[in-house]
Amino acid sequence: MTLFSSLGLRQELLDAIQDIGFSEATPIQSETIPQLIEVKGERDLIALAQTGTGKTAAFGLPLLHILSDLPSAEPKSPTALILSPTRELCMQITGEMGKYGARSKQMRMLAVYGGSSVRDQQRTMRKGVDILVATPGRLMDLARRGDVKFDSLRTLVLDEADEMLNMGFLDDVREVLEKSPDSMNTWLFSATMPKQVERITKDFMNDSIRVQIGTRNEASSQVEHKAFLTTRENRYQGIRRLIDSSPGMYAMIFCTTKRETQEVAEKLIGDGYTAAAIHGDLSQQQRDLVMHAFRTKQVRMLVCTDVAARGIDVKDITHVIHHRLPNDLESYTHRSGRTGRAGKTGLSWALVTNAEARKIPQLERAIKREINREKFPSRNDVVVGQLLHFAEKVSSQTTGIELVEENVDALLPMFEGMEVRELVTRFLAAEFDVLFRHYAEHVDLDLNRSSKDSRRERRNSRDGKDFSESSRGFRDKKDEQRVWINLGTKHGLTWPLLKDFVRETAKLGDFEVQGVNVSPGHGYFTVPTSKVETVRSSIEGGEWDGTKIKMDLVEHHVGREERRRDEGGNRMRGRGGRPRANSNWGGGRSGARRSGGNRYNSDSRPNSKPGRSKRPRL
Repeated sequence: MTLFSSLGLRQELLDAIQDIGFSEATPIQSETIPQLIEVKGERDLIALAQTGTGKTAAFGLPLLHILSDLPSAEPKSPTALILSPTRELCMQITGEMGKYGARSKQMRMLAVYGGSSVRDQQRTMRKGVDILVATPGRLMDLARRGDVKFDSLRTLVLDEADEMLNMGFLDDVREVLEKSPDSMNTWLFSATMPKQVERITKDFMNDSIRVQIGTRNEASSQVEHKAFLTTRENRYQGIRRLIDSSPGMYAMIFCTTKRETQEVAEKLIGDGYTAAAIHGDLSQQQRDLVMHAFRTKQVRMLVCTDVAARGIDVKDITHVIHHRLPNDLESYTHRSGRTGRAGKTGLSWALVTNAEARKIPQLERAIKREINREKFPSRNDVVVGQLLHFAEKVSSQTTGIELVEENVDALLPMFEGMEVRELVTRFLAAEFDVLFRHYAEHVDLDLNRSSKDSRRERRNSRDGKDFSESSRGFRDKKDEQRVWINLGTKHGLTWPLLKDFVRETAKLGDFEVQGVNVSPGHGYFTVPTSKVETVRSSIEGGEWDGTKIKMDLVEHHVGREERRRDEGGNRMRGRGGRPRANSNWGGGRSGARRSGGNRYNSDSRPNSKPGRSKRPRL
């Protein structure tokens, strides 16, 4: 336990902290604050800690302590710049910094972000700002207009650096660093250390103070992780079952696409849950309304994409639900970090299909936490849990009684002649009518039934002859296209992993990728002709383990040598992760990443048509 009073902060800052109600510093605060004060902020800092661990105070308090001795900034030339990835986080930092500095020398602060008036921000900058809190996009817009100058910057704080670079702000961050004076010090705070962040530290930071709370890229120890095996058709019913099994849930539900986000939210709302969606298609006003409703708990289920959720910091979230696993490890860490904050515990629940479940072992190694495989709660578990939760709530109710007490006498005659048991039964039936009716009408829905059972039922329902393209693939060669890809066993791929990579990345059906073969330097697969453009746009140009992915169309017979299942990748063996374009899940061989990757050898490509020097490109 470390008290703020022992960290060397000015008395006026300690008084403000006490006004807020804080006395004990978190580990990231107790490590960074005294070191920055000791060197008067004149060294670079790299601090790694999970989201929700108090990083704003870790840089905000020493920054206010150090700037108190410095003269006020000149117009358009802030003394300190705090870069954050999103509008929400930008506003939150400014608000917290204002509370910390409430008793100190008047520090002029300004938050600049998209969706607000540029003219108002320009006017304020001309008057002079000591601490500028900004999103990269709006900052560079003002800089190019000549309203922000970097020549007097003394301190640059990169908050949520991994999120910021993951959102595509690398060029903006580098431009700020390149235009800033050599004497400026950079304080970098991040939950994870992906390659882009590491490159920034190597290119622009020297002799840095390093603080790391927990293991690099490690998930919070306050969060319990669980995975529930489901099928694609039961994924929504699985989410509903998990919500119903946890009365009082206050959750963020993560989806991979905007369309999926909207669909899940609309289904939840239609089924009577207080839910809302947040994604990139919302206007800023719509986003603000949704976030206000979620923060005030008028909405208890926020369905969101990874991009739209970046920078959102909401207290007391009990659950994070992964409708699907994300495409990269860092996103899983950030998602799960929305719960289990400020010393509280949280739950991270993932719904996974059999194919997605292969990622779990690698994910466990990366976050250094066990992900427990769980079965969905039964219908009876849900009903009993809801009744017990409500009964406990009623029996322990102490607030609001005086508001209804004066009306009780007028209502009592309605219940004359009823025994206590009958009264309680009727009361509960009225309260849970919709929920219990749903479970009474869906007695045949077994969410723990294996996907093999589902596939067996689908096979039994067919007539045993030809299958449609959507259910069992394509039979006519004129309707299919053979594809060559420059990924093979040297890149850690077996044929099942290559098949899953193509199918999941291009979002194809279970039977739309066939005839998969791999050799050391390349592989082959066949897809419907109608899906060629989808495959091209989803995969080609991405990177796998340092190798830029290339593809060619080839003749139907090419690369169809017989494969031995054990050598070529028996599906019951070696289920590591699988590659994904621009992803770092890893693939095969326990998900081990390689530093380089083999160069693409154009001589290894087969001719699509003998005698022709050019082959059609995807």
